[in-house]
Amino acid sequence: MAQGAVLGLDIGTRVIKLCEIGPGKQGPELLAWGVAPTPQNVISNGVIVDPPALAGAITQLIASAGAKSRKVHCSVASQSSLVVRPIEVPRMSEAELVETMRWEVERYIPFAASEVIVDYKPLVAVEQLPESQQNMDVLLAAGQEDMINAYVEALTQAKLEILSLDVEPLASGRALIDINADRGAYEQVIALVNIGAGTTDISIYKRGVLSFCRPVALAGDSLTNAISENLGREFAEAERLKTEEGMILFDASLYRTAIEAGSEREAENERIELAPPPEGETSSEGPVFDLGDEENEAAAAASGEPAAFDLGGGETPAPPPVPTAQNVGDTMGRRVFESMAPTLAELVTEVRRSLDFFSTRGSQTRVDKVFVFGGTARLPHFERFLTNELGTEVEIGNPLARLDIATPDGYSEELKSFSPMLPIAVGMGIRDLME
Repeated sequence: MAQGAVLGLDIGTRVIKLCEIGPGKQGPELLAWGVAPTPQNVISNGVIVDPPALAGAITQLIASAGAKSRKVHCSVASQSSLVVRPIEVPRMSEAELVETMRWEVERYIPFAASEVIVDYKPLVAVEQLPESQQNMDVLLAAGQEDMINAYVEALTQAKLEILSLDVEPLASGRALIDINADRGAYEQVIALVNIGAGTTDISIYKRGVLSFCRPVALAGDSLTNAISENLGREFAEAERLKTEEGMILFDASLYRTAIEAGSEREAENERIELAPPPEGETSSEGPVFDLGDEENEAAAAASGEPAAFDLGGGETPAPPPVPTAQNVGDTMGRRVFESMAPTLAELVTEVRRSLDFFSTRGSQTRVDKVFVFGGTARLPHFERFLTNELGTEVEIGNPLARLDIATPDGYSEELKSFSPMLPIAVGMGIRDLME
């Protein structure tokens, strides 16, 4: 259990997110928070290339947020230099797993095993598995050493004490699922869809256990580029238009053709390629990544009908009328949406393919609920759009729902607006409190 406040840090390609969280009388307390643009040219292809500049930005963000702690849990992400995935191995003891993973990791990484830092942990402790179960699931995280060292260098230059480097799916799972275990979250199959700048990460938790991970190379920047190309604007202006004018219109004709085209492509593919295992070169010593050693009590939950996942708050108000091309007219918001529509359709198709793959070709278990978060999730009516297209209940991931807000401004409109961007930072900040 944490003895004091810590920083949860999420370093994104476009935005740095920070949450200072400490233990309170009723549970975790949010003490300070902040977001700031990631300096240009600091991150390239998901890899930190200028640690000193990033350290300066982090230091400024901590100061502007009014955070006091110097201890940090930081998430790590890189589509090109990091692999995070559950793998299945024969049931074995902890000692046997250590030896097995020295060689098993080579099958799952697209770079030389001699150049990586590795950590892993059983998703369900072997002693909690049914006696009849012959295999076990292990979460593998493998990152190129240079990428991890760049994180360490940036945080060290920011004069922070690094408590852990953790992967994003586990962080967001803590903030949106683990913290809600007492309200039925472990009785459901929940998908987390994190739409970042360069990548959309789809993670599926089955009764509290991370069971599926898949990155998709369509995300917020893809939408911005579509606006830029269609409206003839520079990228920065297109990003502003997306943020300030962007919306979802519920006119099927505006995006149905693209969605149907995506469905036809999906039918032609026999399966999703999930990082096919390349041949490695040498074994890697590990672990160094800190995936945590807490045991997930959800693993022992009995199967059955999922319980209702109720975050409270009384009756849900009736949703407002949806915007359509007819009632918004020829506005910039409409033109922005029409520019984004084909790319949105492709993104929906990729999310649907992932959910279908998990449900029909893997576990034979349907996803009960989807939480979507990230900057793109702030588009008005985005969750209703996904609900319509996926045929599954979709909510905006709110990592603040179970926190006591102890910031000077309280639960302000600004904090509420940025909350869909904070699940990973919150998940890092509550890491010790969830053990």
